[in-house]
Amino acid sequence: MASIAERVHPRGGSKMQLFARDIMTSPAITARPDARVKDLVALMTTHRISGIPIVTVEHELVGIVTEADILYKEVLPKPHEPAPIAQRLHLPGIAEAVERARKAEGLRADEIMTSPVITVTEAASVHEIAGLMTKYKINRIPVLRAGKVVGIVSRADVLKAFTRTDQELAEAVRDGILHDLWVDVSKLSIEVKDGVVSLDGTLDRRSEKELVEKWASLADGVVGVESRLTYQTDDRAIRPELPRR
Repeated sequence: MASIAERVHPRGGSKMQLFARDIMTSPAITARPDARVKDLVALMTTHRISGIPIVTVEHELVGIVTEADILYKEVLPKPHEPAPIAQRLHLPGIAEAVERARKAEGLRADEIMTSPVITVTEAASVHEIAGLMTKYKINRIPVLRAGKVVGIVSRADVLKAFTRTDQELAEAVRDGILHDLWVDVSKLSIEVKDGVVSLDGTLDRRSEKELVEKWASLADGVVGVESRLTYQTDDRAIRPELPRR
């Protein structure tokens, strides 16, 4: 089986970042808006997934049903829809109560699904995807191409970045420093063990040293950076000459 590096960069190119297209599960298991709850549960248990994008006949995304949406059917006491007068008052928590009641009573996908859905394109970076998951407290994100679902990324998929081998990570860091920063990597020793990057060598300027350390930490799959880099000139201490009057 090809490694992630071979699948992602078969013809060269930057190796620092992974993208949705590299880690997504494709094709995604989807269902129609009229799918019954029992059918959705069967799909989840059969395929061992926790969320199902809901799509039209044209494969356009209209919502997503997750385990959390279905769990409202087992909550006691059963969630009830607030009285119409309470809904008109827009009191805190009323909208959430309406949603809980809708999901508890719904029988079809379009009656219990969450909509709108947080989505990404195939070009979204792993950093972006992880940021969306933590910001919105979600476990999976559908991947779209021209508005159609082509895959789905779960938290487990994001963790695939950490399956890159130490050799792949060393090559990715070396590639990024050389092609993104234009730093001569022949001056550096770049080694990786258990996902931790070790940097050694001497660079011309302090700012260059700090940038290399930062860049190494940005490679997807890097757990940490240990640096023994030194520099010849502290350009942070150099003050620009003021023009004479």
